[in-house]
Amino acid sequence: MRLTAFDPPSLRALEHALHAGRTCTLATDRLPRSWRSSQILPCFDGVDVPSHTMQRTLRAQLPPTGQQGKKGPRVTAVIPTHRQTPVGLQALRDQDLPVEVLVLANGPVAPQGDRVLRVPWLGHGPTRQAALEHIDSEYLLFTVDDALPRGRGCVRALIQALEDGGYDAVTGRQVPWPTADPLTRRRLAQWTPFGTQHSPRPWSDHVFTLLRTETLRAHPLPSVPIGEDMLWSRGKRIGYAPQAPVIHSHVRDPKALYQRTRDLHLQHQLAGDAATVPSLSALVAALPGTLRPTLEGGPGEFMCQLAELAGQLRASQLSGRRQRED
Repeated sequence: MRLTAFDPPSLRALEHALHAGRTCTLATDRLPRSWRSSQILPCFDGVDVPSHTMQRTLRAQLPPTGQQGKKGPRVTAVIPTHRQTPVGLQALRDQDLPVEVLVLANGPVAPQGDRVLRVPWLGHGPTRQAALEHIDSEYLLFTVDDALPRGRGCVRALIQALEDGGYDAVTGRQVPWPTADPLTRRRLAQWTPFGTQHSPRPWSDHVFTLLRTETLRAHPLPSVPIGEDMLWSRGKRIGYAPQAPVIHSHVRDPKALYQRTRDLHLQHQLAGDAATVPSLSALVAALPGTLRPTLEGGPGEFMCQLAELAGQLRASQLSGRRQRED
């Protein structure tokens, strides 16, 4: 695909081409003002413009590729799914070192993968941990079925950061899908900013996290329904590799946001973190802070903001109930 404009139809076409695994070329040097170049350029395989600056900028966004051929340590990518063949399947197979994709299928679909295991859904932690008995590679990569790695050296960049930094695990940079809303783009830029060097970070993110297989054998994932990556990271040295980009973002939906926020914040509080919205009065006090995101996100964003606050409030209520029961 050759993209010449950033209007909504063109961005939808770009996203469709990425899902289909097609080569995408940027044919304009007029980037939209609302986009950071570090969040749109990784979507392209090349630049068809005379600007050498734009070409250099694109090269800086994607990881360097290693030697020709599948040389390097073996990696197993573990991907749970209940709905589809992982969109990153071919990208992982095309890496410049050996990557085997192990799909943990727990729904009615018949996804593709190098290996597909039918497993019951036991929650995010136990389901992923159960894959360990089927893995003998030196490294293990946790990712998800709607994430698309970019660049043939993406996984190699994770390994390099892990070894250079002496980390227990290292996570890559999340780039939004082309049709993502402005608020999602801004939050991802804050969560996983562009850079050229690895650095420590508080916790990993199983959207795209690599670790040594022996590390997971010695330190299993916690048996929790969600937030296993955050809880596992406590007391460990976690790294961030911005040169390992992966396209991943979600459409903001109030119901999904409420459920995910509630469940994640509950795990935080059960682990000892303070409640962020401990009472109804705290929720009301937080409402003025929703003005900017609502204006930024457009129609329907206020309900998304309210859903996130309500999820935090509900988590504090559930946490308090469990503590009283204990």
